Amino acid sequence: MTGIVGAMSLEDWNRRYRSREEINDEPAPILVDAASSLEPGRALDLACGAGRNAIWLARRSWDVVGVDGAREAIRIVRELEPRVDARELDLETGAPLPFDDASFDLVTNLYYLHRPLFSEIRRLVRPGGLAVVAIRMRGINPRFCVSPGELRRAFEGWTLLRDSEGEIAELVARRP
Repeated sequence: MTGIVGAMSLEDWNRRYRSREEINDEPAPILVDAASSLEPGRALDLACGAGRNAIWLARRSWDVVGVDGAREAIRIVRELEPRVDARELDLETGAPLPFDDASFDLVTNLYYLHRPLFSEIRRLVRPGGLAVVAIRMRGINPRFCVSPGELRRAFEGWTLLRDSEGEIAELVARRP
């Protein structure tokens, strides 16, 4: 999985997780803002890493599936919060994700860019459900940054509850 950093291999990520270098307990503020007032449902956390967002949701009674390509990250999620259905999954195979259409009330894609995931998120969110996306616009390898308006275009036709761009592009969108 290349994702946001690009130059790091999957083994590099596993090494960082083994050393606990990538552990962060604080959920992403955009997720907290978007989900705090929602009734818990079923959530999918794409590229969940060590689980900070998936764990936050699970501890608020969400039924959470967290996926990541790094085996060590998934091990940590399972250790920290057994209620999260943590799965090792390569998000860049090009194959559809192994979930039924419209099977999640909330799908997060936070700080990980693999553009084919946008259509997968659209497919997986139930009508009335939310997509919560935050991806860098600058500051790292441009190949792993979204361009101005890219998230907005990816969720065209959805109700935008939050749409901001700066160093990070942030979007919260409700599926019609």
